[in-house]
Amino acid sequence: MNDRYFAMRAHFLDREVNGECFFKLKELEERWFCSLKNVKRILHQFEESGRLIYIPGAGRGNPSKLTFRHSFQKEVEDFMKDCMENGKLDQAAQLLRLPIPKSWIAKVSSDIRDMFGLKRGTESKDVLHAFISRDFTTLDPLKVSISFESHLIEYLGDTLVKYDDKKDTILPHIAHHFESDGDKKWTFHLRKGVFFHHQETLTSKDVAYTIERIKNSEESSHQWLAEDIETVECPAPYKVIVTLKKENPFFLRYIASPNFCILPANQAFNEGEWIGTGPFLLKERSENKVVLEAFDHYFLERPLLDELHFYKVSQDAANIVDFTVQHPPTEEVMSKHEIETGFRFLMCNLRKQTVIKHASIRKALYHLMDINRMADDLGWGHWVEASSFVNARSSPQKKDPKTILPLLKEAGYAGEPITIYHMHYQKAFEVADWYKKQGEEYGINFVLHPFTFPDFYQRSIDKKADLIFMGEVSSLDPHLSFLAAFYNDTLLFRRMFPVDSLQWIDEKLEIFKQEEAENRERIMMEIEDHIRENNLLLFQHHPIKDVSPDDQGCDVPFVRSF
Repeated sequence: MNDRYFAMRAHFLDREVNGECFFKLKELEERWFCSLKNVKRILHQFEESGRLIYIPGAGRGNPSKLTFRHSFQKEVEDFMKDCMENGKLDQAAQLLRLPIPKSWIAKVSSDIRDMFGLKRGTESKDVLHAFISRDFTTLDPLKVSISFESHLIEYLGDTLVKYDDKKDTILPHIAHHFESDGDKKWTFHLRKGVFFHHQETLTSKDVAYTIERIKNSEESSHQWLAEDIETVECPAPYKVIVTLKKENPFFLRYIASPNFCILPANQAFNEGEWIGTGPFLLKERSENKVVLEAFDHYFLERPLLDELHFYKVSQDAANIVDFTVQHPPTEEVMSKHEIETGFRFLMCNLRKQTVIKHASIRKALYHLMDINRMADDLGWGHWVEASSFVNARSSPQKKDPKTILPLLKEAGYAGEPITIYHMHYQKAFEVADWYKKQGEEYGINFVLHPFTFPDFYQRSIDKKADLIFMGEVSSLDPHLSFLAAFYNDTLLFRRMFPVDSLQWIDEKLEIFKQEEAENRERIMMEIEDHIRENNLLLFQHHPIKDVSPDDQGCDVPFVRSF
């Protein structure tokens, strides 16, 4: 009942005057997902509990009236106090999902941080609680392309081999040993006694099933990881032989991708009952909460944390409380300032027949994107200008605003609307609003549209957006991430780059896969040069996160390349 009461008060807050508001019963019928009869019953219950006075509308079509006995702010503060004193984390998180004023959250933000965070529970469990300020998306390894959910999969599942970023090499994992015959035939010897979360033992059949699932699924965004696989043989329960169509030096890196985590052959994949072999198992998943629990039968060391709880809250709550999560925490202490392994960009949709296809328009937009001025105007604390996918290859970009008007004239631009899509969170709104205002100074008519991850996955933006503000976050393997950026057809690069550019890039990547590390870096720079010369996307910046042992950073709602 508290959920319904607070949802109602938050909904009516803007129209409330001196504790009173007028409304139609149909509003609550839709908000509470119940019948008109039940709406009246619930209102009478609230009245009996002393929370409000309900006066039904006199006659058909006339509004009803509510008079609240206490201010909404006091009720929120009292409820949060009760939650903190009695450890009602779920109820507190439910309240923090509502659109309540920022100032009310700010007043108790330090108490909320104390309430959540790393706690030793009544059963001597080490439990970490954290916030995420958006809807949870898919956890299917075939589809996942978002950074946070990708990290969760790394906790839930295991791969045959692991990538060691410190040594830039591949290490055994589920396979305790592997060998190759000329890079076309690979034999993997599996560990015995590796248990799935449903207590079944992993065998070669599970490996074969996983490979076939990735290779043959029509819904997979990561089919490219298995496209070179010709056959999979299981000559013994703990032996797998994989034969490739052609030599691929990147094959081991492919199967080290978390998207290649081994799933049980005897259990159809179910996101709500995620079964893997990872150090954590999925204990609970709902629309607004995900709970991971340490897997006691994990074949390697058991995690130090017993449970990880992730709660969905409002963006305002996340911003003010500042206890959101970029990815599941580790026990390592991170430095104060950390450059994110990724970059922000403005994507040009070159699959639409619009003014954006004119090279001069894109040049004008490039000079308009003055990241230094943006950072000053928006008060950013730490950031690094980007001209590349990674910070090590980035350098300052020369911008000349004097060229903008001549370039617009050259393109024949006459003020037609240019639609910009951006993520539905506060900082994305700020960046898009800033860029729109810059455009107005030169007569550019930007029209802004926020979008969510369901829109991104469903590709509803592809036919509507001319430009898209987005971000890309790399995995620990930068070279595999670079391949994935262009091979994963869920990501914007493959969806919006022109076909001729993608064909040229694909040819370069085929060479890339056969080269040593030094030559791969050279090819990456060639591809980035092509992107910059044609302004296929406009590089913005590499964010720098302020991170401390007590702060898990901020939720990064961006795509993940593997």
